[in-house]
Amino acid sequence: MVVDEERAERSADSQKGRAVRLAAAFGIDANAVSVLDGGNQNHVVRLATGGRDLVVRFARDGSRMVADPFDVEAWCAQAITASMVMTPEVIERGHVDGVSVLIQAFVSGTPAAADDLAAWRAVGRIAAALSVVDTSDAPESLFSRFGRDLGQAWAEHIDYNIHALDGADPLLELGVYEVGQLAQLRTMLGHLRSRHLVQGLVHGDLSTRNLIAVDGGQYVVVDWGSAQTGPTPWADLELIHRWWVTGDRETRVSRAAWDAVLVGAGLTAAYVDPILRELSTLHALDVVRWARDVKPDRLPQLVAQSTGTIRRSLSARALR
Repeated sequence: MVVDEERAERSADSQKGRAVRLAAAFGIDANAVSVLDGGNQNHVVRLATGGRDLVVRFARDGSRMVADPFDVEAWCAQAITASMVMTPEVIERGHVDGVSVLIQAFVSGTPAAADDLAAWRAVGRIAAALSVVDTSDAPESLFSRFGRDLGQAWAEHIDYNIHALDGADPLLELGVYEVGQLAQLRTMLGHLRSRHLVQGLVHGDLSTRNLIAVDGGQYVVVDWGSAQTGPTPWADLELIHRWWVTGDRETRVSRAAWDAVLVGAGLTAAYVDPILRELSTLHALDVVRWARDVKPDRLPQLVAQSTGTIRRSLSARALR
């Protein structure tokens, strides 16, 4: 235990020192430094300097990053101003000695709790508000492999998965669905294809853990590292709904929280349920195809999750 504590202290000191050096490269001198909880990919260090309170974020291991998430995060922080969604101001964005760095204003407030229904209503409002964000000048990494034309990309995304639904589909052998369900799945994705869903910015991890409550009953959204393009607000709502129905351990969503999200988004369960069922089915199929090609180590876990999702989707559809 003592060894672990000493190692943690050395790591924190190292993060502090590196953050101070990185900030200094932008002309920012620190008066006080503290390490904050960070994500899996980034170090997060708070600096006090010249009357300002800042946060320095830098990658834990830049050599392992496929794409630089700070490009998307910095763009989102500037682009969402039109949506009236609040997020920390970007102070500096750049690279120092090959290290990707993002410096933002520190937000003084209280992290929202998982049982804060007002925060969940705010989640719904924020998801809906993102539909007005213009993505035309967004960095390439925000877009899917199907390109920057959002309408065409979404159609091609669905078509790719529809065309893969045949007797030779590897997902049959993996047990994700049964051959007798092929027609039902094609029909569901066909319905989704015919829906006119607005395409735009999706936060990708919109929950109370990424909200900070500030004065005036407002909420600031943090961590845009999972942002992407897609149907908005539908992709964010589908993920929240999935957390609820699967009882996700990392992101706790109660029935009351889900109802609050719908109220915030100005939607009803009767309207959203069939759309979310189709979106969940698309995601369940597509994520397994992705894992086969890119992340085979995650395949068993995702096969199990997707099998359950498709079973629920088809059962719910049959009961209509």
